[in-house]
Amino acid sequence: MKKIICPTDFSKAATNAVEFAAIIAGRVGASITLLHVLHLPILDTTETAMVASEVLSEQRRHAQEKLHALSHYLSEKHRAEHLQIDYLVKESLLGDEVKRLTETQGYDMVVIGSTGGGNTLEEILVGSNTAAVIERVKCPVLTVPLKALPAPFQRMVYASNYEKEDSFALQQVLQFAHLFGAKVEIVHVSAEASEQSKANRFRERLRQELPDFALEFHEVIHPDEVEGMKKYLAEKNADLLAILKKRRGFFHNLFSQSFSEQLTYQSKLPMLIIHEP
Repeated sequence: MKKIICPTDFSKAATNAVEFAAIIAGRVGASITLLHVLHLPILDTTETAMVASEVLSEQRRHAQEKLHALSHYLSEKHRAEHLQIDYLVKESLLGDEVKRLTETQGYDMVVIGSTGGGNTLEEILVGSNTAAVIERVKCPVLTVPLKALPAPFQRMVYASNYEKEDSFALQQVLQFAHLFGAKVEIVHVSAEASEQSKANRFRERLRQELPDFALEFHEVIHPDEVEGMKKYLAEKNADLLAILKKRRGFFHNLFSQSFSEQLTYQSKLPMLIIHEP
């Protein structure tokens, strides 16, 4: 990992995410780019355009000042790690801009705060801007809730559906965990016990595909998959949940309306989203 991009709107949640990015960058010697996006106004007259241009120019100046101060603060706080930090101010939509930058500038990870709020469950969990970034980019995304404490990770949980793509995602999760010396547990939650032969085949295949890692598997039986995962995370004091993002599957269930009454714990837990190759 060489380059991390960290969008910020200067909120407390965004600043907390920047702290996590600094910890990660310090471990691997990666650079950090702080990104602030200004939204272009809708214009209907020439006069409106002139006023909007002046407002946008002022917003850009203020954003650059804040980014400069934030980068200086991080450099001083993490002086021992010799962090390389730069910053950008762009006029665009956040999801579009992060997608463009990750694809053209070779960023390896997005670290972004999750504030909550909004009308849909997905927006409540990660915020509409964060959801837009997750949907648009292909590189791993680390979402950081406001209440998550910036500290090296110790126990990570990967939510598995016994799918062939798990090998791809797990390789990235395990490499990320190695940076912190963190333990990774592969957890499958289902309403009833899985067919043993299927579980054994899955585990053996992963051991063959990932021979350099000690893999630990757990199966949780619970009538509600998401509630079962929530309970497991709480009991094990996990500090990160990693998931594979697909069009359907566990990630989809995580954002379903049935999860709306079970947000309390997850809202405090960073999530590492690995996109399906």
